[in-house]
Amino acid sequence: MKKTIGTVLTIASFIIPVMVSCVSQKEYEEIKELQAAYYDEARLCKYELEENQKILDELNEKVRVLSAQKEKMQADTLRLVQELERVQSDCGLMQKQNEELITRLKGSKSADEVASLMEEIQTLQNELINRENALFKAERNLNDKQKELEIKNARINELTALLDSTGHRMNSLKDSLRAALTSYQADGLEVYYKNGRIYVSLAEQLLFRTARWDVDDKGAAAIRELSQILANHPDINITVEGHTDNNPYAGSGNIVDNWDLSCKRSTAIIRILLENRNLSPARVSAAGRAEYCPVDSAGTAAARKKNRRSEIILTPDVEKFMEIIR
Repeated sequence: MKKTIGTVLTIASFIIPVMVSCVSQKEYEEIKELQAAYYDEARLCKYELEENQKILDELNEKVRVLSAQKEKMQADTLRLVQELERVQSDCGLMQKQNEELITRLKGSKSADEVASLMEEIQTLQNELINRENALFKAERNLNDKQKELEIKNARINELTALLDSTGHRMNSLKDSLRAALTSYQADGLEVYYKNGRIYVSLAEQLLFRTARWDVDDKGAAAIRELSQILANHPDINITVEGHTDNNPYAGSGNIVDNWDLSCKRSTAIIRILLENRNLSPARVSAAGRAEYCPVDSAGTAAARKKNRRSEIILTPDVEKFMEIIR
């Protein structure tokens, strides 16, 4: 991936200066736009690579912790097996001693010798009972550890399989979204990974007029196409976040400030999503973030334009993971 990104940037930086000298101003502007697109695509590829690696590292760490627990349990099991063998050996030896004492007792003639042998037999039998109790406890502990080890192995296998399956499904969903929404990318729609989630970011220009929250026709069409895909992924939770720039709200009506505006915009998007009756409302939540989660903190007009956006955040159902980890 890094090699591909570098190649794209190298080619772009090489061909632009050469072509400028022999093309019209209009063609030059088109080439500059193409170069910018190359750089944007390269940055996006690099960002996705870093995010995917971050997710992979987190999941690998969980598997590492479970594997370490498994190794400890295996060591405990081995220790219990050795202890069990030792107790079994002691019990066998004491049983043999007990039999020898009984044999001596049968051949004894003296009352004192009989009494001494009986006392020795009783002491040995008491010790044998204690050893047998220890043996029973060791066997029970060993069985418990073996059962626990089996459960831990099953959890590791289940978690690994679920991680693989979830990663595959999220990648497939991301590709489906990109393919379906390609025609809207020029209007400010992006699909990317961030913190283990898929983000569909929609610029204000695609959805809303300034200070308004009623969705434009083109933006509504994009949301409806998105809903068709999401309806086929019932295990994906959906959060819609509205974001504004840091300019105070200057409209009128029931809207007070950017908090209100961002909330109204997110709920307007959700209403269009839920026109699809196959999309469960229980999967969807709305949030207004106002100006407090900017993607560009610069105080420029270009930065404010980037910050005026709506984000549809897709998250896999983590309850299945929690059930395994608990």
